[in-house]
Amino acid sequence: MGGFEAPNYKQPAIDFPFALGNIRFVRWADLLTTSRALALAPLVWAILDQRFTLGLGFFLFGVATDILDGWVARRQKPTVLGQLLDPLVDKIFYFAVAVAFHVMGRLPLLAVLLFLLPQVGIGLGTLVLWRRKHVLRARWPGKAAAALTALATGLLFLTPQGVWVYWAAVAAQFGAALYYLVLQAKGKTPEAAGPEIPAKSRP
Repeated sequence: MGGFEAPNYKQPAIDFPFALGNIRFVRWADLLTTSRALALAPLVWAILDQRFTLGLGFFLFGVATDILDGWVARRQKPTVLGQLLDPLVDKIFYFAVAVAFHVMGRLPLLAVLLFLLPQVGIGLGTLVLWRRKHVLRARWPGKAAAALTALATGLLFLTPQGVWVYWAAVAAQFGAALYYLVLQAKGKTPEAAGPEIPAKSRP
């Protein structure tokens, strides 16, 4: 049969962060993602108030939680919520920071809009796959683009000249989006997703 098929599993009836048992670490990953989202408001405020050192601290906290929640989620199976929440928070996080730097004159509007374009495309694709119980696994072009974006954004806190690295990050984001588009056209991008259910709970 063509296309991608989701595995035959039963979704847990309750999906709370503080669930007990062998899914505790997965729920911690969701909490780390949430903490990154909560750090966004003070981060944007710090940029707009030109408190760039403080803002850099909030930004590094966001980057650290992004790395850590991925590591924690890989220790156990990620939750369905986490598979949607993590990439969504990432995109909002970096876009909001880019807008704040544009307001402060460190990023041109064109750079912000061009950064947003592939993010919207990948985000919509992720949402569609998530609804089908699949997840868009990160490949090396996406990881490289994400690392370059984090570096470029961090440099903007230190110097306005970071804009040149940011342009390179925008180009990398377009390259990654094109890479994923080609993979999906070949039927190689999605992988079956969903929380692992203990054997005794399976039908």
